[in-house]
Amino acid sequence: MEKLKRYILFFIGLFINAFGVSLITKADLGTSPISSIPYVLSLHFPMTLGTFTVIFSLFLIALQLISCHERD
Repeated sequence: MEKLKRYILFFIGLFINAFGVSLITKADLGTSPISSIPYVLSLHFPMTLGTFTVIFSLFLIALQLISCHERD
């Protein structure tokens, strides 16, 4: 049950992060280097910047998990 709560909070945090990146970009405040890849993808594909930010963040987390398991 505790693990499920952590996952739910993690995904809520990811969506809040994606919303913040989208808001900053739409306000013409610029994008951070970590948000530049999702931003460029959102210009060329029908998905939104927030969606690409969530997908890209999950991709980076998966890469970290893979690299941690390879070191062990």
